[in-house]
Amino acid sequence: MTAGGRNLVVRTCELPIRGSWENCMEMAVKAITIAPHPDVAVLPELFTIGFALERMRVAALDPSDLPALPLAGVARECGMWVLGGSFPVRKPEGIVNTMPVYSPAGELVHTAEKIHLFKCMDEHTAFIGGSPSGLFRINGIPAGASVCYDLRFPEVFRDLTLEGALILFVAAQWPLQRRKVFRCLLQARSAEAQVFTVGCNVGGHHVGSWFWGGGGVCAPSGEFLKGRIAAAGVTDYELDMTLVAQERRRINCLADRRPEVYGTEGRSFNETGI
Repeated sequence: MTAGGRNLVVRTCELPIRGSWENCMEMAVKAITIAPHPDVAVLPELFTIGFALERMRVAALDPSDLPALPLAGVARECGMWVLGGSFPVRKPEGIVNTMPVYSPAGELVHTAEKIHLFKCMDEHTAFIGGSPSGLFRINGIPAGASVCYDLRFPEVFRDLTLEGALILFVAAQWPLQRRKVFRCLLQARSAEAQVFTVGCNVGGHHVGSWFWGGGGVCAPSGEFLKGRIAAAGVTDYELDMTLVAQERRRINCLADRRPEVYGTEGRSFNETGI
């Protein structure tokens, strides 16, 4: 199937972190399975535990646990793609904040690791930074995924779009006081490459902060799409994939790039600006 073959219905499940791991997973399963089923369901970052950093070592999963999570069964039973927010996953070097991606067959087909750690919330005390994950395909449509703080680093998304991504997914925990920035960056990632960007933020109150969702889907024009509310915190969006080519015919930022003049590779940050 080509990228422009049909519309894609994407569901964001901006759920609160409430109670046990099992309770949060149950809420996620209920949100995903609300009829009518979308093509894709997206969950927030660390939706079963949040930033309870002191619990990460005990709560961390082995990579072998990911294919057997309840989300895999839901994807298979509903015949949909499920982007499972993220989980702490144990690797030999340390714990990595990892998003699993399940196909409609219920198979784990991709993982996306959080590359940048948010030191303002001491994330570096519990996690190590991950590695870029490249593309996967949803019904033939090339897509990329990232986790929360990575949204502030356009290099990550530029690499994905240069590889051919037409949809970018972001699982997040952005507090209410920075919601405008979160939404602004979602728009920027869409507008700079004429792609769809899907942001799914956690809901409710957690670790002393209000979140209340606030994500959404940005079209290749950089404008937010209007969604259909399926339940509290659960919204469906219809993505017309022909809009990518349409917007690039109007303005093609990727084709107009001049990488030979940027000279950014290998440069370090000069904090003084002098």
